Amino acid sequence: MKDKRLGKINVRSVVQHFLAAFIVLILLFTTQGTNILINGVNGDVSYSLHEADKSRAYEESYLFNNILGNNISNVLRLVSQRSQLETDGQYDGDKIIDVTAYVNRGSVLLGGYITAHYHLSDLLKWAQNGFETERKAMTAEECASFLAEETTYTHLKNNIVSGGMNSYLSSQLDDNSITSNKPRNYEFQDGQHDILKCRYQTVDGKNIEEIVSNWDEYDTLRQSVESASVALLSNYNEYVKNISYYSYQNSNIRYYVSRTINNKTDIYTNVSVEEDENLLDKFKNYGKYIYYCPNELSYESNTLIKETIVRSMVKNYSFAYPDQIKVYIGVDTAAYPCDDDFTQGKAGFAKYSPYRSQLYFLCALFVFLYVLLLIISISQISVIPETTQNRTFTELIAVRGLAIIAVPVGIAYLDSIMYKGNIDRLLENPLILILVGIGVFIADIGLLDLIYNLTEKGKSGLLWKDSLIKKLAFGAKDVIVNTTNNASVIVRTWVPYAIFVLLNILLVLIGVPGIITAIVLDILIGVFIYRQNLDRDKIIHVIENIKNGDVGAKVEVENLRSDNVALAEAVNSIGDGIKMAVDTSMKDEKMKADLITNVSHDIKTPLTSIINYVDLIKREKIDNDKVKEYIDVLDLKSQKLKQLTEDLVEVAKISSGNINIELQRTDFVELVNQTIGEFYEKFEDSNLTPIFKHEAASMCITSDAHHLWRVIENLLNNVCKYALSGTRVYMDMKYVPGKDDRNNVEFSIKNISSTELNIDVAELTERFIRGDVSRATEGSGLGLSIAKNLTIAQGGTFDIKLDGDLFKVVISFEAV
Repeated sequence: MKDKRLGKINVRSVVQHFLAAFIVLILLFTTQGTNILINGVNGDVSYSLHEADKSRAYEESYLFNNILGNNISNVLRLVSQRSQLETDGQYDGDKIIDVTAYVNRGSVLLGGYITAHYHLSDLLKWAQNGFETERKAMTAEECASFLAEETTYTHLKNNIVSGGMNSYLSSQLDDNSITSNKPRNYEFQDGQHDILKCRYQTVDGKNIEEIVSNWDEYDTLRQSVESASVALLSNYNEYVKNISYYSYQNSNIRYYVSRTINNKTDIYTNVSVEEDENLLDKFKNYGKYIYYCPNELSYESNTLIKETIVRSMVKNYSFAYPDQIKVYIGVDTAAYPCDDDFTQGKAGFAKYSPYRSQLYFLCALFVFLYVLLLIISISQISVIPETTQNRTFTELIAVRGLAIIAVPVGIAYLDSIMYKGNIDRLLENPLILILVGIGVFIADIGLLDLIYNLTEKGKSGLLWKDSLIKKLAFGAKDVIVNTTNNASVIVRTWVPYAIFVLLNILLVLIGVPGIITAIVLDILIGVFIYRQNLDRDKIIHVIENIKNGDVGAKVEVENLRSDNVALAEAVNSIGDGIKMAVDTSMKDEKMKADLITNVSHDIKTPLTSIINYVDLIKREKIDNDKVKEYIDVLDLKSQKLKQLTEDLVEVAKISSGNINIELQRTDFVELVNQTIGEFYEKFEDSNLTPIFKHEAASMCITSDAHHLWRVIENLLNNVCKYALSGTRVYMDMKYVPGKDDRNNVEFSIKNISSTELNIDVAELTERFIRGDVSRATEGSGLGLSIAKNLTIAQGGTFDIKLDGDLFKVVISFEAV
């Protein structure tokens, strides 16, 4: 069954090959039937054959008028060249050329200008031999000696700008220029300059350095000489060719152009004219003619060419044509005595394909049949079992198809080179059309082979699986992965790098195919490095998350390669260890907080009863002084125990984060003053003198007023307990620079300790730590710890400083 399908496909393929050949041949035939290639003065020119010309005579056709239009443009260009190179209708090598006026022939030169006058032949020979310049280092004295002391300026006596005249035409008038000299006003400096080797001198025997007095003028004039010479040589070479082509003996074109400047008339023609002969009648007798005179606003023609077309052609060479011109152009259609582009056009005029529309329809039908057969064949292609042995690589199928296509294409390219790229001239040979058909037939074999085989692999899902590039890429990948996974750092780094560099050098030496292969390999290596760095970025991202507190972050190791796997596993292990340590720490902290809370609660209930009963006993009349003393001690210690219990509960709340902070605007000065007032009696009992200095009457911060009062209370309690009696307690509040160009409010409290401070600063804010190691004073050892934690919870800072017996606490909040 499969063999039958293959047979049908083969038959259809042969039909498609013939259809492809017919399609191309029809297109070429119709193209050749609607175009004609004519060899003119500028080489081969392709002209279109218009359907509207079928019912016209050749001389009335668009083809004839298009050929005439191109010839008119060429003749006008030839006449402009003759005006530059001839005198009285003959080439004049002694003709004087104003180089600056010539270079600027399309514009008007106002006032005086710097120029040089050379004989035409000297400029042409100079351009042929080439210009030699030398870069020379010159001192200021050498510059002054090399250039003239005066600059020579040329002035046109009659610089006519009306009637289509320009400065170039005015410069060609006899005795129409004068010169003047201007002394140098220029200070030279040492430097390097381009010096022109003057092969020829001006008509008055000067070099250009004898005309100018500074380097800017010298460079401008040098460039004008070079530009004028090169342009004149180009025009001369074209002139030699065109003057022969458009001679009376070689061309059917007849032309007569007269140009009047300052009452002098120059004639440029390829026909002989009798005296008093009527030129217009003469040109009418040739057959087709054109007469154009812009000064008389006159235009007459029996061709399809409009006056606007001729006017635009003349305008292209406006530097050669003032308004006072008369242009007569004719074509000798009566006899066509010369073999030129007009006779070639007449011979090819009958070549127009009369059935072009029908051929286009036939071509469209063949295209439809070709595409239909292609669709049918593709739909009948069966799937290749993946178990099939010896399957062809995808790239080899592509190379095979492209190689078949390349054979006729290459032959066609070589043929076009032989014909210098002129395809139209090549296709004029009927044998070439037959060879083109055969070539298309062969190329279509390669094209369909490529399409059908790639489609078969695509349907079977084997297009990429059977790719040679895939096998090479994955093989290289395995080598790289194995090397990077199992080798030392030196092997993993330098060996692949050396291979990579060596392979690139070898591939580049091969040529273009090697360079393309090297680029593909470089891209693959770049993709591998990119993936490695992408994996590394994932690992770094997880490390950043762990650093920011997300200890549960993990790196997915499934798609990682080489040492990134070990690195990712290490990061995951570190994260697990940190998470376990944090969980243990949190659990221990919670257990301690719960223990303190529970114990404090269990103590608080009986303690309340003790305090109440002590209070009741104190109200009784007790005559025994000893008993009264016992009761006072019991009252004092029970109150101390109550305070300790409350402190423990507060510490537990702060440690567990179970504390409410309500931040609001707080006047820090007012709060400290109120707290000092409440401690007035305690300061007197302790024989202490508080001194509070503040930078401003009101200094506001953002804090929780209740908790901030507790901080100040603990600090003042600490002062009253441990400060040396009979001393002063200094409290200062001021603004200090903070973060982001904002101020902080800093509050400090200083006192002299009554006992020696033989303890580390860091230990003073730990729980149950007291400044008197003997524990002779009252206190729980929690006051400073509570104050520090409450300060930090409100966004402030808490710092303790010791200097001998001087005890200082500094707290700071951001100012509002």
